[in-house]
Amino acid sequence: MSYLKIRNVEIGKGTPKIIAPICDKTKEEILKTAKKFSIIPVDFDILDIDIVEWRVDWYEYYNDCEKIEEVLEDLRKILKNIPLIFTIKTNKSHGEADIKVEDYVNIYKEVCASKLVDIIDIEDSIGKDNMKDIIEFAKDMGTYVIATNHNLTHTPSKAESIETAKQLEDMGADIIKIIAKPHSKLDVVELLETTIILSEHIVKTPICAISIGEKGGLSRICGEFFGSCITYGVNRKKSAPGQPNIEDLSNLLKLIHKNIEA
Repeated sequence: MSYLKIRNVEIGKGTPKIIAPICDKTKEEILKTAKKFSIIPVDFDILDIDIVEWRVDWYEYYNDCEKIEEVLEDLRKILKNIPLIFTIKTNKSHGEADIKVEDYVNIYKEVCASKLVDIIDIEDSIGKDNMKDIIEFAKDMGTYVIATNHNLTHTPSKAESIETAKQLEDMGADIIKIIAKPHSKLDVVELLETTIILSEHIVKTPICAISIGEKGGLSRICGEFFGSCITYGVNRKKSAPGQPNIEDLSNLLKLIHKNIEA
């Protein structure tokens, strides 16, 4: 598995990188949350985060590109050199945005063209052709892409997840993210085994695999051992069920890393 260096963060190397989501409704609330991260002058360990994600679907004007870019301009100034992920999660993927596919595609393209974000996270609910369209445009604009496969009712088989990951890599994804719903502990193990196979034998692209909800909590902390490159921690408001507190998550990742190295 290869790794990416985005600003000063190496994704796919060492401990999984911690993403802190911003999930607020108004511009004022969004910027207030961002300012909590902006106190990091050089060393991200001060706040135990590596990357900030703006979950735009929580924003009251998630369908208004002009207002979105106004917020992004301020976020970029506040976050300085911290990598920023732009994500609109639709209601089809248990997000907050009730948005037409064509609007989703257009907003993502406008945001890439603005050069205000480092990474975009796009979901497979928009269809393969639309994913490929956005990825190709993002590449032209120099924006990195997380391509996300959501399985919100089940955990797919190893064969299904491997085929999905190969397709996303072929589309040009910079990071492949597989989200799965577990119904048992064995489902969590299934996803973790799949992650090892993908990261060590199948794809070169960095992998993020998360088993959601309380049952899947283990998948969020043991990624380094199984080959998952990023994880999500809670600052104030969860962007998905099962996300641990950032400080606890950071301590656990460091402990696991220390024992892996030993």
